[in-house]
Amino acid sequence: MKRRIFLFLLLSLVTLCFSQRVKFVSGDFYPPFIYRNERGEVVGISIEMLKAIEKVSELRFDVELLPFSKALSLVESGQADMINLIFKSPERERVFLFSKPILRIRSLVWVRKDLKVKDFKDLSAFVVGVVEGDANEALLRAKNPSILFKRFADFDQLVQAVESGEIEVFLMEDLTASYYLIKHDLYHLFESLPPLSIEWAYFAFTKSKPQLLEQFNAALDRLPRGEIDRIVNLFVKMKFFFPIWLRWLILFGSLATFLFFVVLILINKRLARLVEQRTEELKKKNEELQASYEELDAMNQELRANNEELEAMNQELENINKQLEEKTEQAERFQNAFRDVLDLTNKLTYESLQEKDFLFEILKVFKRYLPNRSFAGVVLRSSQPGMLLTCIASNGQLIVQRISVSYDFSSMQNRAELLKIVGQVCDEKDLTNVEIVPIRSQDVTHGVLLYKAEALSPVEKQYIDKFSNFLATLLSLRSYVREQGLFQRRLLSVVVKALEYYDYYTRGHSANVARYATLFAERLRLDRNSIRRLFWVGMVHDVGKIFVPQHILNKNGFLSLEEYELVKIHPLKSFELLSEAGLEDMALIARHHHERYDGKGYPDGLSGENIPYESRILSIVDAFDAMTTDRPYKKAVGLQGAIAEIERCSGFQFDPYLAKKFVELLKESPEMFVKVGR
Repeated sequence: MKRRIFLFLLLSLVTLCFSQRVKFVSGDFYPPFIYRNERGEVVGISIEMLKAIEKVSELRFDVELLPFSKALSLVESGQADMINLIFKSPERERVFLFSKPILRIRSLVWVRKDLKVKDFKDLSAFVVGVVEGDANEALLRAKNPSILFKRFADFDQLVQAVESGEIEVFLMEDLTASYYLIKHDLYHLFESLPPLSIEWAYFAFTKSKPQLLEQFNAALDRLPRGEIDRIVNLFVKMKFFFPIWLRWLILFGSLATFLFFVVLILINKRLARLVEQRTEELKKKNEELQASYEELDAMNQELRANNEELEAMNQELENINKQLEEKTEQAERFQNAFRDVLDLTNKLTYESLQEKDFLFEILKVFKRYLPNRSFAGVVLRSSQPGMLLTCIASNGQLIVQRISVSYDFSSMQNRAELLKIVGQVCDEKDLTNVEIVPIRSQDVTHGVLLYKAEALSPVEKQYIDKFSNFLATLLSLRSYVREQGLFQRRLLSVVVKALEYYDYYTRGHSANVARYATLFAERLRLDRNSIRRLFWVGMVHDVGKIFVPQHILNKNGFLSLEEYELVKIHPLKSFELLSEAGLEDMALIARHHHERYDGKGYPDGLSGENIPYESRILSIVDAFDAMTTDRPYKKAVGLQGAIAEIERCSGFQFDPYLAKKFVELLKESPEMFVKVGR
């Protein structure tokens, strides 16, 4: 116990030592801001605000109530630190420091509601009560010079006159009036006209204490949100008015409710007697119904016998319907498989000839045709000599492998050897019921289809044979397209090599542009066909230069205007050559690779997104290789110089989005853009 007392005294001593005492003065009577209650205690909105400030700061306030004029002079002379809430004026700003705005005060004219006063002009017929010295009297007189005023010494005298009915209209600030009207239970009888003035009230400080002002303002900022409104509501909160007519309404309502429940009880007893009578009647009716029920039961037994006969007939019809559904499902599965194979035909382009992908698509079609089989597969002869390409779906697991095994599909005699190879690939031991269907067109066997043949109808097996024949035709077509693609690539390579012999600068340039275009297209996440197309366009985009005289292409210096116009024909010539070769999609990209985003390029002056997307990509990588390559008339710039030039020309020469993405790629992976030797 002694220890607790010691700690309390020590804490009190520390608080006294470190807290700052502030002398606070105020007018002796200014409700609800500051006044003495019935017990003589100093209370009010201002006092509660000071208590709140003490909780969030080290400031401690010594409050002294004085006549208002004396309180002002003490703060002005520096004998007191601060004064209670006052309004700001130019004269006061010269002698005081002011806190942040605290409360917004409205000066209002209050009138009894039953007077129906709507405007200041209507006040000429009434005597307006006002406290002596209220500056707002002049403002009201300016609005209506004919108003008669009656002045009172203080607020209490004015409110007593209002309460007695002597005064029906009075002038007073909003918070002070609300305080008195609520206190005397008069608030519900009065309303206010529009404000005469609206001013902020501030705490004022002596000029010699700027640090105190800063501490006080900082404490105001730390007050909880809504704290000042909460304090104001402590003194001017409305009390609920309970008029006499409402009391009578509640009394009569309670009486009516009581009578209503009495009537309900009487009605309930009457209904109970009626229910008893009806119950007896229902018992008699129930006995009659029971007799009727026995008669109906006999009829029901007869109907049940008839129903059993109908069910037997219905079962026979269901069996027939089930067989029809199975036939229909088989036909639909074959139709869907046929349609999927046709979709595969549409994919037989030069860009999509990937053996594993093609084999996987075949297996998916075949597996969808056999949805209930746990095992299905395709084995094809690989394009690589001495290799087999297998794709097996076993127990929900998909296995695609290229294995080094030689197998003669043309004989199909050693069935066990093929099943052994398949079993090793998919780790399947039981292949006894696996059916093998050759994929054969004329004298060429491309591979086989494998599936477990349990519970397959003859019609389904016939469909599988037709499916195999169609696949054989598809694979023959695929082989032809593949050879055609290889021929096109070799032809393009020959054209590029011929151009390099014709134009010294083209040596290595085409390969660099093709490589840069491929890297950039991969960064942009283009599809595989677009990436391949950009590679080959990069290789042949300048093929039209063979129509430009060789001495101009290899000139050691700047070109004249006439020579430059001849060079500008090469995109059109590239377009013509590639179109004649049947490469229209590549021809269009090459035609527009010298267009500018602002429309000032050639040959067609296209601008913005009217330029093909892939041409915009090619334009950037072509310019990048030109900037970073030595020419007879200029030295190559470094990587940073090229980046700066691309950023400078973004939105003018280059697509701004693509320029930004290419610069990001250059900065992240500069090693990928090391020159391939000329």
